[in-house]
Amino acid sequence: MIPFVGRVKLRTYTSNIRRGDAPALVCAAASRLFSTKGYLATSIEDIAAEAGVARPTVFSAVGPKPVILKNVVDQALAGDDAPVPIAERPWWREAIDEPDPVRSIQLHARNMCRIAQRAAPVLRALETAASIDADAAQVWERFQQQRRAGLNEFVVTLARKTTGLRLEEDTMTDTLCMLAADAYIRLVRDARWPIEKLEAWIADLMQRLFLD
Repeated sequence: MIPFVGRVKLRTYTSNIRRGDAPALVCAAASRLFSTKGYLATSIEDIAAEAGVARPTVFSAVGPKPVILKNVVDQALAGDDAPVPIAERPWWREAIDEPDPVRSIQLHARNMCRIAQRAAPVLRALETAASIDADAAQVWERFQQQRRAGLNEFVVTLARKTTGLRLEEDTMTDTLCMLAADAYIRLVRDARWPIEKLEAWIADLMQRLFLD
């Protein structure tokens, strides 16, 4: 006689991660890994493990690695994942709309330092990967174009606030591009400057270079 076997209760897997949390967790994990291991050395499996999610969740929540990289860079530059361009952010508009040229420069130096503080490590990783990986190169080129457009907007508006500029607008834009993340890496990370010292130094340098 075959003994009666009761109904087996199946054990189901449950995650404590809410569906809406996954994109933020994936991007935060990827940002940490890209900044430390590098973009090319980081796998989707690494990101999933760091984020505490399953591998398929990485794709469903954000996408493949190039899409993750784009999102990580955008969020690092803007400071969050809100779908608002930097050019429309209140802190950016404050520097653009400030009528006094010296105060406008001070506000822009503040913005540059805040962006660099968030984005410099991942931008360094992106620049390194761009020389080898085509997807990273596309993200890097897009970033370069957006950065130059944003800095040029500041330069053009600054020129309207004063009758005396010491440099041509293109040269001023080139100078700001050079100062952005590189100054943060060399002076804050390497030389251990406080971020406040970097902000004051950039503001003073911009005034000396740009204003007559």
